[in-house]
Amino acid sequence: MADGRAGVVSRFGRCYLFKTMNHFLDNIQKYLLWWIFGAVALGLLNVKLFGGMGFSSVICLLAAGIMIYPSLVPLDFEKLRYVHKNSGIIGVSLLLNFIVTPLVALLLGHFFLREYPALWVGLMLISLLPGGGMATTWALKSRADMPTVIGIIFTNLIAAVFIVPPALSYILNAFSQSRSAVVSDLAAGGSCAVGQVSGGVLSCASAGSISPMKIIVPIVFIVVVPLIMAYATQRTIMKKKGGTYFEKVKPFFSKFSNFGMVVVLLVLMSLRSNEAVFAHPEMILVSAVPLALFYLIQFAVIIATYKRFYANKKGRSLVWGSYLRYITLALGLVTSLIYADPSLGVIVVIVILSYFIQIPTSFLIARYLDSAKTAF
Repeated sequence: MADGRAGVVSRFGRCYLFKTMNHFLDNIQKYLLWWIFGAVALGLLNVKLFGGMGFSSVICLLAAGIMIYPSLVPLDFEKLRYVHKNSGIIGVSLLLNFIVTPLVALLLGHFFLREYPALWVGLMLISLLPGGGMATTWALKSRADMPTVIGIIFTNLIAAVFIVPPALSYILNAFSQSRSAVVSDLAAGGSCAVGQVSGGVLSCASAGSISPMKIIVPIVFIVVVPLIMAYATQRTIMKKKGGTYFEKVKPFFSKFSNFGMVVVLLVLMSLRSNEAVFAHPEMILVSAVPLALFYLIQFAVIIATYKRFYANKKGRSLVWGSYLRYITLALGLVTSLIYADPSLGVIVVIVILSYFIQIPTSFLIARYLDSAKTAF
């Protein structure tokens, strides 16, 4: 009898704990922007009052484990079998995401961020990482064709694994020949901006090179390993509990990823290197202008493509798979860049600002798609 009562109490305790945790995660999801703002404010307050903290490799593991991995579990791997049926529109998404969008970011960085090379790197990183869990969420709300959006997300994610290392390597190396960055840095009497961006591999006085291998290794641990773990987790749950149970618990992983993002943001904003934000508060405004233009130009190009060629359910998949950036993944990769050089902590500024632009504008796009006449 006592054992039976103990079992009931234990089950009740676990149920209560799960409900409490789920309610907490629901609150984060509902008020995500406020939680992001709070994490940023607390992190910077820690830097201002207590001097902040140094970077540790544990932060990279934290980002991969509680932020990237949970965001990938809800992806519907089964729908990958339909990729070949949507090769045309997936090809268009690749064109938009890896040629048009990075070119826009490159030009905006040239005009607005030449004196802030780290922020320019941040903008380029965002431009090279499309999709993510947020894309599937908005596509589902907009009644888009889900096999198409899953195909777009996976294909672009795999493409990013191969494209980002050489592209980011080229971007970092290009700053070694940026006269404007050198001149502005020397005029300010500070250290070499190129050296700061490249983690000391490059300098204003010499031309060096950054091998793509230095970027591939972090991407494997931040992207590939969590992707494999996510697939294994999904298959294990479905095998042991069934597909219905997985559909029931799937939202929990997305919500937990939001929690992980808030934790990682709090840690990143607590880094000692963020003293630069207080020394140069203009970086916030400097980042906001090109970032806002980046999303505005993106919106114009993608909606024009949608209206001209794909005003249907598949077109809605293209919109979300091309407009939304995988900011969570960008934040994870930023941790690896900061690990290489703590002075790159200012990249977090432009990545965080992208949340405050991308989330509200997503509501506007969803409203536009709902009101637009589409062929079904």
